[in-house]
Amino acid sequence: MITARMTVGRRIAASLAVAALAFGVTSCGAINQQATDIDYAASDGINVNVADAEVRNLMFVTNTEATDARLIGTVVNDGKSDLNLEIKAGNASSVTVKVAAEGTTKLEDDKNKTVISDLGIMAGKHADTKFTVSGTTVDFSVPVVDGTLAEYRDFVPGGYKAATTEHLVPSPKTESGH
Repeated sequence: MITARMTVGRRIAASLAVAALAFGVTSCGAINQQATDIDYAASDGINVNVADAEVRNLMFVTNTEATDARLIGTVVNDGKSDLNLEIKAGNASSVTVKVAAEGTTKLEDDKNKTVISDLGIMAGKHADTKFTVSGTTVDFSVPVVDGTLAEYRDFVPGGYKAATTEHLVPSPKTESGH
């Protein structure tokens, strides 16, 4: 025979079990950092802030000789006055990117084309780079790419050379498809 006391006890036990299950399923965030809280550069370039300049998705696109490198990316000026961002990579001469007050400069645009001469760093490596605005300097490692990926071929100084990638062939597929 089931009594009222047994029914109440079962309800309490079931409620506690549901609460424990809900806590166990949803409390991972209580002790683990959420991946969506981590800022990172989601592309090939880097993000760095210097004074009022926000540098976004910046990288160097070099030719096969690794002599010249074009900068691509975007520089945003959050300030109320124009700024000059000085970029010095490795032993190469520095270049300056001008950005209007509360403006944006897209380095992919031909009118903003910026090339570093004598970079001397091969594609696939990183260039130790200093970013300076109004006396504030930040050091950052910037990736160097070439025209291996089609989306960067238009930016290769001196033009893309097919010999850069014609030797690359896909591996044959195995029976498992890998």
